[in-house]
Amino acid sequence: MHPIVQKFLANQLPDPMISALLGGALPVPPLDLLQALSHAALSEGAHQEKARATFEGMPESLIAGVLLGPIDPPDPLRLILRFRKEMTLLDPALLHSGITSGILEEAVPFLPGPALPIVSNNQVKWLERPQILDLLEEHPECDYNLKRRIEEFRFDVLKQGPESLKQERLAVIDDVEAGRLDKAWAELPMPKVELPAGVDADRREGDEPFEGEERRARLGDEPIVDEEGNPISLSLTQRVMRLKTNQKIMLATKGGKEERTILIREANRLIQVAVIRNGRITEGEVAYIANMRTINEEVLRVIAANRDWMKKYTIYKSLVMNPKTPLPIAMTHFKRLMEADIKLIMKDKNVPEMLRREAKRLLENKAAGRPGS
Repeated sequence: MHPIVQKFLANQLPDPMISALLGGALPVPPLDLLQALSHAALSEGAHQEKARATFEGMPESLIAGVLLGPIDPPDPLRLILRFRKEMTLLDPALLHSGITSGILEEAVPFLPGPALPIVSNNQVKWLERPQILDLLEEHPECDYNLKRRIEEFRFDVLKQGPESLKQERLAVIDDVEAGRLDKAWAELPMPKVELPAGVDADRREGDEPFEGEERRARLGDEPIVDEEGNPISLSLTQRVMRLKTNQKIMLATKGGKEERTILIREANRLIQVAVIRNGRITEGEVAYIANMRTINEEVLRVIAANRDWMKKYTIYKSLVMNPKTPLPIAMTHFKRLMEADIKLIMKDKNVPEMLRREAKRLLENKAAGRPGS
């Protein structure tokens, strides 16, 4: 390695020389320059942005030439896979003899869709790091053919579950591909073994207890409707109820409207919060959830913290009138309500007494024309 780069890696190079090196202004071989750039760009530090900018501006042909030979240590491969998108670079980088399963695992979330089939051909690395399978499945550009290969590898090679589970997961992929299920179903992780009913390591003190299997089975037979009163298919409801907690959290985070409507009824706080943080949730759903009497108060706090949602009358009205809403939140927003709704609060024995008193005081002040109304 070039002496200047050696000194830089050993933290023995003065700042002016570092700036020149990372700017590409010093006559060092391309591989050595990549070693310096990867050291700076892949770690937090004052020179990180400069190193990334220099690397992203390097000619493609210069980097491609480096990929033709050995790269040791292999950090430049990490740099290429994270910050370059040209397939002429990603292809040889993913197939390079110096790539490790750790580098591959780290790279998957940053890869463009066309590069995923190359990763799928390196099943030796899948064996070393099964986590790569999870990252591939979660990649937004992972197609259903690749998902099917991943599932077959899980069951046939890694022996991660019985044949019945394999067939069920492959059937889900088929249903997603055919448009019968929301695409989020194809990204569900493998089920994890759950603790006994009523026990969960992620629960907080004060959380509602989990529903038992008997309750879950019964819930699967009850008609569930969304906020507009539209029924949700019984088969979908039963399918959701069979999922493990980790799968429900993933589905709540990414699933469609029907999945959210079912999962918001789960007693598990983590699942409810995942639903309200789903990027596809609509304002109508938020207003419906804000009105639910069985919702965890953490969900109501998430709603109250969203400025866009709290501009909608139906949403903050539902929050204020929900007995489960923390009192400080209700007290903050109840003055924004129409007079007719404030009168309802004054008479509603389900809301906290302090809120009823404040509603009564506000109305009396308004009637008398006194300040504070």
